[in-house]
Amino acid sequence: MTPAYRPDIDGLRAIAVLSILFFHLGIDAFGGGYVGVDIFFVISGYLITSIIVREIASGDFSIAQFYERRARRILPALVVTLAATLLIGYLLLSPAQMRELAQSALATAFYVSNVFFFFSSGYFDGPAELKPLLHTWSLAVEEQYYILFPFLMLLIARKASRRYALVLVPLLLVSLIGCVLLTASNSSAAFYLIPTRAWQLFAGSVLALHLVTAPVNALPRNLLAAAGLAMMLVAILAFTPDTPFPGYAAALPTFGAALVIHANSGGTTLVGRFLSLKAMVFTGLVSYSLYLWHWPGVVYARYVMINELTDIEKGALFTVVFGLAVLSWRYVERPFRNRSFIASRTRLFAVSAAALVAVSGIGLGLAAAKTEPGVADGNTALANDPGWPHWKECEDDEERMFSEAGLCRLGFASGQAGFLFWGDSHVIALASAVNLSARRHGVSGVLATRTACPPLLGIERPGRSSCNAFNGAVLRYLDDHPDIRTVLLAARWPLSTKGTRYKNEDGRAVSLVDLHRPGAGKVDNVTAFETGLYRTISELSDRGLSIVLVGPVPEVGFDVPSSNYVARLTGRDTNERVAPAVDEYRQRTREVTSAFAEIGRQFALRVVAPSDILCGNIRCDVVLNGTPLYRDDNHLSVFGARHVSQVFDPAFAEMANKPR
Repeated sequence: MTPAYRPDIDGLRAIAVLSILFFHLGIDAFGGGYVGVDIFFVISGYLITSIIVREIASGDFSIAQFYERRARRILPALVVTLAATLLIGYLLLSPAQMRELAQSALATAFYVSNVFFFFSSGYFDGPAELKPLLHTWSLAVEEQYYILFPFLMLLIARKASRRYALVLVPLLLVSLIGCVLLTASNSSAAFYLIPTRAWQLFAGSVLALHLVTAPVNALPRNLLAAAGLAMMLVAILAFTPDTPFPGYAAALPTFGAALVIHANSGGTTLVGRFLSLKAMVFTGLVSYSLYLWHWPGVVYARYVMINELTDIEKGALFTVVFGLAVLSWRYVERPFRNRSFIASRTRLFAVSAAALVAVSGIGLGLAAAKTEPGVADGNTALANDPGWPHWKECEDDEERMFSEAGLCRLGFASGQAGFLFWGDSHVIALASAVNLSARRHGVSGVLATRTACPPLLGIERPGRSSCNAFNGAVLRYLDDHPDIRTVLLAARWPLSTKGTRYKNEDGRAVSLVDLHRPGAGKVDNVTAFETGLYRTISELSDRGLSIVLVGPVPEVGFDVPSSNYVARLTGRDTNERVAPAVDEYRQRTREVTSAFAEIGRQFALRVVAPSDILCGNIRCDVVLNGTPLYRDDNHLSVFGARHVSQVFDPAFAEMANKPR
């Protein structure tokens, strides 16, 4: 027994998918368009639960039939999209990227891509714009929900006399509370994983129980619907990628969607009429295919253009993916859903399983073929740094710092360490440069590094409480090792001063907190940077240490190895496409340069600048003789680090000539 068709819900789907699409196209007004996924979760929970409750009540519910409907609804278009994405990826992506795509396709085929992307969402795992199947995480969340949900509903029906709310409401609340708590400490886990997303599906499920009757009178119905629409629009238009999410913020689009569905279940509203317009309904009908096709389209378009898309290119891309969605809906979705193709349930399950295994195998096979001689690009492999894993393993915590293992060595392997290289992930990226220069001058040292922790004493990013403890531990280490007489400091300084990512780079903005200030300690980024840098230099100077400040490595905003790969594939010059202009670099680092100059007037120190080698009069090169100087969009590759190693020579020459 199927609930009566509601065109307004298809219109709501249109709002959800268009907000996502416009957000991914980079249309500024839709800074919170990602909440379209939350709207989809509510719709899905409502519709599926409505069907289950009605069929249980009529005695018609069947687990096998339930999964058959899910398979007919979800799998055909998904398999086609996966196959197309893999084939295009084989033509365009580097071997390393193709391997990751194949792995993500395997995870998608078995509905665990949310877990896959959670575990591959680390600091050095590559930007989102190079993951064509990233959007499938939400499909995985839904299907994980529906693995157990029908059994739960049957159990409640048999053991609790169909008192569904007694179970579903507490589950909703537990998941919601967990979401809020986890967002504060691990927003990535809260975003991707089912325990902290299930409440949004439960919201739709509880709504389907009709615990509260929709208003009969038109005025309250219209007010509820208008309030719900307003809540969604506020989230879509006012949120940004920097909004803490999901957490409390996710309640706005979630309950907004629930209000719209609830209000229109009691009769038509003005909002319902808008949602029922033919254009809205049609967009809602093709929304699943549009969701599937849009993100691979955006990823590959940006990848091929090696730049941000222009408005004309965005319009053309929208037209293409919408056209693909219509074709997919008409010739893939509908025939399977209407049982005009593979009518037998048993055959459908067999074909579905075979198709998922086949597309996974195709992906892995293409990835393996991509590494064959003549197919792989050796220059991209160089950029991915055989030396990087060694330095990455040197990321330290306080325990290692004071353990027998100690800190990783730089320069000469023997002898007492005479210098310490301290900072965030840019210390890891520059380790090869320092190592090479130190060896040339016969000196030894160690490196102390923690990702996203610049050496600014008393300064932290919200949620990075380990940074201050780590930086304090470095000072204690220096006190315990009096042979260390020189300290080099490096970090992604402009990210601290500007607070914003560079150009096309994804990721949230960075704010800084001064732990020594009363109250919350929030100050503007430049003030926090200058204050923290002064504290660090002052502490080092008080200990009589020589200080070397490493200037900012130019940020690119585009993944250099992938940009170089596709540029070579299409006969273009990578430096011309993505290399930052010198004027842009100077503007980006203006506050850093000013702070370095001011601190240099107060303390005796040396400043070394990798940009002196990377930058000419017009631009800062990102590729040298076809080989990337960067491993991503802001960290130098081992090749790039070795290229700039000579900037450290004066500092180590001075150190080598000092009496010990």
